[in-house]
Amino acid sequence: MLRHFRLLLLVCTILNHAALVRAADTLISYGSIWQYDDTGSDLGTEWRAVDFDASGWAAGPAQLGYGDGDETTVISYGPKSDRKYPCYYFRHAFTVSDPATIGDVTLSIVRDDGCVVYLNGTEVARSNLPTGTISYGTYALSAVGGTEESTPYGFDVDPGLMVAGTNVIAVEIHQSSGTSSDVSFDLELMSEPPPAPV
Repeated sequence: MLRHFRLLLLVCTILNHAALVRAADTLISYGSIWQYDDTGSDLGTEWRAVDFDASGWAAGPAQLGYGDGDETTVISYGPKSDRKYPCYYFRHAFTVSDPATIGDVTLSIVRDDGCVVYLNGTEVARSNLPTGTISYGTYALSAVGGTEESTPYGFDVDPGLMVAGTNVIAVEIHQSSGTSSDVSFDLELMSEPPPAPV
């Protein structure tokens, strides 16, 4: 009888744990539609804010870029092939109904050449760019080529930056030089559920 009771207790524990475990949520998926500015304008820092008006921006699904031939949305590098724009801006809004349901958050980004990522105006990731203040004319530290052009780079994101309602991921992609042959961008944002109560 004791053996059966222990078996029943084990089964109930497993079932209870399974009920509490929730799969990871995709907040932004690869291939999502992004608003973007490829006009060669220096937008300063205001464009990162949640309430920034990007209604006049173009929009299209990722991957966004030019030069590789695998882009879903081709963006402009400007009128001169030997003086391509150094920076491109991207925004995507997503909704969080209850930030308390958000646990660990991970961001994966395909960037060619460098990037800075902001969540609700706060920097959460930087890759292949110098430290310190980044401006429109800042170039990436090195040119990206080969498999690195399509390799996602992962970052942990502070879930405390999430708010109830609309959240915005803003990304600036920087070229390594004015003669760079291509640019690529795509991004995924995933959230794990918070730890289940014991």
